[in-house]
Amino acid sequence: MSDDREAEVLALIAQSRQRLTRLAESRCVKDGRLLGGTFRLPDGIWVWSAGRRQPPQVVRHEAAAFHLDAMDDCSTDEEVRACYDSAIEAMASATRQKASPSVMKIDIVGPGRWSYGLTRPFAMSIVSGPNFTVTEVSCGCRRQYYLDVYALTATSIGRTKAETQPVHVPLLPPDLPERHAQALL
Repeated sequence: MSDDREAEVLALIAQSRQRLTRLAESRCVKDGRLLGGTFRLPDGIWVWSAGRRQPPQVVRHEAAAFHLDAMDDCSTDEEVRACYDSAIEAMASATRQKASPSVMKIDIVGPGRWSYGLTRPFAMSIVSGPNFTVTEVSCGCRRQYYLDVYALTATSIGRTKAETQPVHVPLLPPDLPERHAQALL
C-alpha cells in the first residue's frame, strides 16, 4: 500500500465522510463526535481514526521537561540559564496540539481472517494481541479513549452496501491497561 493512497483516503474521508459507505463507527459518549470508523471504498475496507492529542497542559509540561533535561548537558552557567528560560517559555506558551487522523487498509486473507496494512506516514499506532487491537483517540471535549479497531473490523467484514446504518462499536475507557493489569493481579 502506497503512502500516496493513504493520503488520498485521508483526504477523501475528510471531504466526503457523510457520503461514503460507513460500515461501523465509534463516537464520543459525551458529545457524539465521530472518532473512528470503517469505510467501504472501491479498493476495500479502510479503518479511520480521528487521532489523539494531549491536553495543552501536558504538552507544555513535556516541552518544559525536554528543556530541563537538556540542562544536564550544559557546561556553563549561560547554557543552564538558556535551558531554564526555554523551559519557562514552554510552560507559558499557548501550545495547542492538533490531532492527526490516520487510516489503514484491511486486507482480507481468508474466511474470517484479515490483516492490517501498517505503513507510514499515515498508519495508526496500535496495540495488538490475540483478538485485540486498539489505538488511542481523543475528542474535542478532551476525553481520551481507546478505539477498538478489532471490533470495528470484525463488525465490518461481510456487511453490504444495502445495510444503510453503520453499526455502533463502543469506545473503550482510557484506563483499560490499568484495569487489565488489576485483573491479572
